[in-house]
Amino acid sequence: MPAPRWLPILATLTMLTACDSSPETPKTTPSAAVTSESFIAAAARIDAESLSALAAAVDADPAGVANQLQSGLGGRRALQAYAAAMLENGEAARLGRQWATLTADVPALSASEQKDGGVWRPRAEDAGFFTGGVAAALSQNPKALPDFAQGAGVAPPAPGQDVAEWLSQRVRALPRPARDAFDQALRAGAVR
Repeated sequence: MPAPRWLPILATLTMLTACDSSPETPKTTPSAAVTSESFIAAAARIDAESLSALAAAVDADPAGVANQLQSGLGGRRALQAYAAAMLENGEAARLGRQWATLTADVPALSASEQKDGGVWRPRAEDAGFFTGGVAAALSQNPKALPDFAQGAGVAPPAPGQDVAEWLSQRVRALPRPARDAFDQALRAGAVR
């Protein structure tokens, strides 16, 4: 019985592969850009390279990332890990700027939507949740408070003042329903 026609081709390919003398290419994986949709998965393992990509995602779309964190499974853990990594890596001022961006627009935070037969305040909820995660991380790393405050453009907390209470002062001008939505989401984001 004659050999199948593909056998010589397979033998030649095998020999070429074994005799390949080209230098090995380094096994580097380019860092994929993190989007608001991929933020939670990307925050599962944070190193210096991924932290930079995560921070860039928040800089590019803070409201989108905050919404994904607030509504996505594993969002609280991802947010707290991200905030802690930012503080531990000397990025407290940048985290402060990101937080300030989310909480700066009182009319946007006050806006409501009709959804599922009720009134929702999605921006207030997202900003509150992000604030809660940041408060949890700052409570664990109080040395970062001055840099965070400087980045956020706010005065540092008074001695002994609760971090979540201090951060909530930024949105005290919100109407009561929006403030309630913010505070409830803040508590959910701060749970350890």
